[in-house]
Amino acid sequence: MKASIINVLVSISIALLWSCESDYSAINKNVTFPKAVVQPDGVRFDYVMYDNDYNGIPTDGDPKEYGNEDKRSESSGLYFKLSNKRAFGPGINAIVQSEKKGEWYHISFACMKPSKGMNKPADKGILVLSFERGDSMLDYRTFPIAELLEQQNKQYIDKWETISVWSKVPEGLQNGDLLKIYPWNPAGGDLYLDDFIVETWTTEALEPKGFVLSHAVTEQNYETSDLAGQTTKETAARGLFSCVLSNQKGMAQYGKGYTGTLAEAKIQAGDYVKVSFAGLKKHHVRQVANAANMVISLERNGEQLFWEGLEVDPRLKKEIGKLMENG
Repeated sequence: MKASIINVLVSISIALLWSCESDYSAINKNVTFPKAVVQPDGVRFDYVMYDNDYNGIPTDGDPKEYGNEDKRSESSGLYFKLSNKRAFGPGINAIVQSEKKGEWYHISFACMKPSKGMNKPADKGILVLSFERGDSMLDYRTFPIAELLEQQNKQYIDKWETISVWSKVPEGLQNGDLLKIYPWNPAGGDLYLDDFIVETWTTEALEPKGFVLSHAVTEQNYETSDLAGQTTKETAARGLFSCVLSNQKGMAQYGKGYTGTLAEAKIQAGDYVKVSFAGLKKHHVRQVANAANMVISLERNGEQLFWEGLEVDPRLKKEIGKLMENG
């Protein structure tokens, strides 16, 4: 914060004077002192399970449940309006594929509650996380947003705040169990939501034990003349050019990768292949564009033996990598 001590004292004084007149007018939209959310020891990021910025109205959705009049910034789009009439917000409804050991969920979302629609200060919504097996509830956890705000020293009355929570995945889950993570607003007027994200973190090793670097199968820096039609100098990570992919008319959807036999690549059953690349997705298209994919496939005499499209998270980091075992 660049404000002087005098300015801060003035702001606090004004807030205290206002508090005498109304329960809600004491909210200062400019000053917060958030506490850091403590990451559990020993966990590391695995993958993004769910990301919903609510900027696209589903084909079966109700446009009245979305708004932009109080959007977070000029560059943001829509947000979801969770009301008493629409008490449950979009979230995760997934089938567990296998037992989870040493896994955590990191759940974060932005929220804002307009003071004009409040019934009482405590009505601030709930985050729900549950595991079910048939008709039985294996695990049910609720995180009142009011408590999360208090723990993180944040306020969201007439002000957007991003809050987050860590939740350890219970052991003993089985294939077919049902996972649900969603926001719930049973009372208290509208609750605005944006950028609902669920990440999976793990204490397990993310790369196989005992493997060593053998050789580089291929490396592409996008400097060759045969790619001139889809390269640009503006966003090169290194060298002169980078490759631009887009599904827009006249643009290339596929980038130059590697095609060759396992023998040529010196790969055999049991080996691992690491695929890595630098990526950039401009913010102004992230809100509406679908995720790109890194595709890995194996074929034999024209028959496809294996295909996987690894979805690229739009919130790209500097470097992205993935290890694949060749069976």
